[in-house]
Amino acid sequence: MNRRDLLRWQLSAFTLLAAGGSASHTLASAPKKKGGGADFVQMPLLTVFTKARGGKHGTLTVEVGLDTNKNEKLAETLSKSVPRLRDAYVARLQAYAMGLTASSVVDLDYLTRELQTATDAIIKQKGVKVLLGSVVLA
Repeated sequence: MNRRDLLRWQLSAFTLLAAGGSASHTLASAPKKKGGGADFVQMPLLTVFTKARGGKHGTLTVEVGLDTNKNEKLAETLSKSVPRLRDAYVARLQAYAMGLTASSVVDLDYLTRELQTATDAIIKQKGVKVLLGSVVLA
């Protein structure tokens, strides 16, 4: 078999896979969630600036998820409030991050309390629990 035949065979196999993948994708009617189930809302990654040596900036990056404890109506309310929540979270994280340096240790309990307070103030309902994913200070 020469290289041209091999290339034609690979391209035709790729075309079949792509066509089959798109057909199976259209058959799936329910949109896929990133993770956590129907009662979990994953927030976009939050990144704020910190002070660093020599006048440069560092970053504090936080992953946040919100658990509604199997209350889908509350999860729907949360998904509509994501921009307001993100704004409140970034404001609270930025205020905290300005006191950090590259050698600081992040107080996860304090961050969780601050984000929970912001969530309760915006949603105005009890039952939402703030969950922190990874927290990176660089």
